[in-house]
Amino acid sequence: MERRQPSRTLSNGLNIKTVNMLKKTVILISLVIWSSLAIAQVNRFEYKGSRVLMDSTWNTPEEPVVKGIIAKYKPEMDKKMQEVIGVSVKEMRSARPESLLSNFAADAMVDFASSRTSRKVDFALTNFGGIRAALPAGNIRLYDVYSVFPFENYVVILDLKGKTVRALFESFAKNRVEALSDNVRLEIDETDRTLKSALINGKPVDDNKIYRIVTIDFLLSGGDNVVALKDAVAIEETGLLIRDAIIEKIATLTAKGEKIGSVISGRVKYSD
Repeated sequence: MERRQPSRTLSNGLNIKTVNMLKKTVILISLVIWSSLAIAQVNRFEYKGSRVLMDSTWNTPEEPVVKGIIAKYKPEMDKKMQEVIGVSVKEMRSARPESLLSNFAADAMVDFASSRTSRKVDFALTNFGGIRAALPAGNIRLYDVYSVFPFENYVVILDLKGKTVRALFESFAKNRVEALSDNVRLEIDETDRTLKSALINGKPVDDNKIYRIVTIDFLLSGGDNVVALKDAVAIEETGLLIRDAIIEKIATLTAKGEKIGSVISGRVKYSD
């Protein structure tokens, strides 16, 4: 009868054959991984993009369900959008560092927020990039307001430390300014792009004071590189859009028998 040699075991109880098999498995897996990495390094992927004009070409084939929903609500929506809500003295456009339209929008935000918060609002801030069209002279339709403010930017009220407000204005001096309400006066050195002076309600910015600001959630989240607002010490959400603030301002003026107007007031000045 053939006598079998007993299997040799290690001190941890594992059979030597089992250990050798595990070693071979590990080596095999390692070879597979390294070969995959080598192949991945050899293969190069190129992507090419181009603009696609969104026109009537993409209307076919039509989706009957969607078409039916649009057909049901479009007449009433068109009627609503053509509703005249006010009258503008002149055409108002938007441009840096300040303009008729951006000034009107920022000032409207101050009034809007003031009626919705317990403390005085010190100033308003919105972005020029969110103002997408001119407001025409004459009759202003609801459609015009939607054209000027097409984005769903929500109005928020926040508290900022004075030193953070100063940092905000310094970033405007260094990079580019955004739309400010009439409560603010900035003087910027045009040569070295530094902030020479900053006044809020006629007084220099106090680093130790807490300022109440009305702005939009897009800027609060750091949009357009306005990162200083992320340091807000308190935030109030209104649940309403900047578009709502503009509509409310126009409606208030119309109810008083007044026309929509704005002026350039020297909110931001550049000097040597």
